[in-house]
Amino acid sequence: MNEFPAEICEALNAYIYRLEDPRNGHTFYVGKGRANRAFAHVRLAIEGEEGLRYDRIRELKAAGLEPNVIIHRHGLTDELALEIEAALIDAYAREDLANEVRGHDTDRGMMTVSEIVESYAAAPAQITVPAILIKIEREWHPALTADQLYERTRRYWRCRPERRPTPPRYALSVARGLIREVFDIHTWEDYPDMSQVVIDPTRHQQRRSEADQKGQARKGFIGAVTSDERLRAALIGKSVRHFPFGKGAPFAYANCGKR
Repeated sequence: MNEFPAEICEALNAYIYRLEDPRNGHTFYVGKGRANRAFAHVRLAIEGEEGLRYDRIRELKAAGLEPNVIIHRHGLTDELALEIEAALIDAYAREDLANEVRGHDTDRGMMTVSEIVESYAAAPAQITVPAILIKIEREWHPALTADQLYERTRRYWRCRPERRPTPPRYALSVARGLIREVFDIHTWEDYPDMSQVVIDPTRHQQRRSEADQKGQARKGFIGAVTSDERLRAALIGKSVRHFPFGKGAPFAYANCGKR
């Protein structure tokens, strides 16, 4: 089956689905949908859509196989479906998911007990310098080296920091609601053609989108861990849960003025 009849679509309402690899039973994608959304990925893969999930589907098709479509829970409101989707993405993360984002409201996502205590016991950050706050979320884990944290924080972002009345001088790496590092920004560079950028396939990095293909540049900063140890001590480990990131936005500005 590659689509539901109309009466089933109507009965399902919002639902959560999983795509399984029939070779090993592993879930490689979790999604939220209505109607025939669960079947759309195969069509998009055939049409050449870019992304980890589509690469996996094309691999299956080349082997004469199709992904198993599992409707995990149905009859949901959209709001509840977003919560369940995010929880399942966390639950299946160890099965090499092809999801490119962690899901809805990642600050409340999967954490160890120590991370829960760390996050909710942390004092709010008092940011007094012009800075850009950058969420790296799925890019972050406690074992990152300093160089890995820098590379995961500095690029590739669709932002225009030079347009702020006061351009940011610092970049704050944020994950799980806490500031993880403070970087001096020396300069910014453009990536106008993402098709020429080599993306590390081992990372859950931002994928090339239609906007990238149309030449809408992304930015990256060149810098280093700040030498201002007082500033690092004041900010690292502090909470930015109170900070007004835009809906779904991976970055925000502090003390840079409004455009």
